[in-house]
Amino acid sequence: MPKRLISIIFIITFSLLAVSAKRTHKTHKKHKTIHRVQRVQQPTITLNDINPLENVWGIDVSHYQSDIDWEMLGKQKPNFMFIKASEGINNQDTKYLTNYSEARKRRILVGSYHFFSFKSGGKEQANNFLSVAQHKDSDLLPVLDVEFRKKMPKKDFVVTELTNFINTIYEKLGHYPIVYCNYRFYKLYLQENLNEKCKLWIVNYQEKPTCDWAFWQTTDHLKLEGIRGYVDLNMFNGPIASLHEMLYRTTNNKLKF
Repeated sequence: MPKRLISIIFIITFSLLAVSAKRTHKTHKKHKTIHRVQRVQQPTITLNDINPLENVWGIDVSHYQSDIDWEMLGKQKPNFMFIKASEGINNQDTKYLTNYSEARKRRILVGSYHFFSFKSGGKEQANNFLSVAQHKDSDLLPVLDVEFRKKMPKKDFVVTELTNFINTIYEKLGHYPIVYCNYRFYKLYLQENLNEKCKLWIVNYQEKPTCDWAFWQTTDHLKLEGIRGYVDLNMFNGPIASLHEMLYRTTNNKLKF
């Protein structure tokens, strides 16, 4: 990774204070996604820490961020945004269409994501996602957000249903989704089954991921004007030209990773 991320990594590493605790999912409070991790006290990151002239960076948002002041956010314009579209087989994010259209108005590269539930099948969840998520030319590829729950199903079920979701997206769109997860989830459930089909978006607040990642969620404590509270900071692993190679295209020629 280029030296351009050194300042961010230093700030995060210097401020870490590890304690054993339970972690609740970053933006989806109602999910109560809890599992044992080494919880750390995250420092507040601002736009000055990102060095936007050198780094390709973005954020992810959902209804949890409530009403965003888009005029103010546009002055700090991230390179990309991922926006929650759906969850499970029935839920659709109430802020999705507004967030999606406002981001596109400001020429921010935008992608849509689905928060996976282990209470229903992958194909049915993919269909829910496809029923609401926008997929226009020059959007970022869709995202499958998968995270540990307090009580996980058997491994065979997890692998089967995630595969069903991924294959359904590919069959309908001609593109494999990006997969968001932490490194431990990737090693346990995905490493032997993805077959390099899906690009990875890894969350790791302690250190740079050691796997082959496309996006890295470095912290959940980014502070931007126009957004209430904190938001997640995500870095792209490459220059902006490479990010443009990961855009959705309406074509019959299916991508091969």
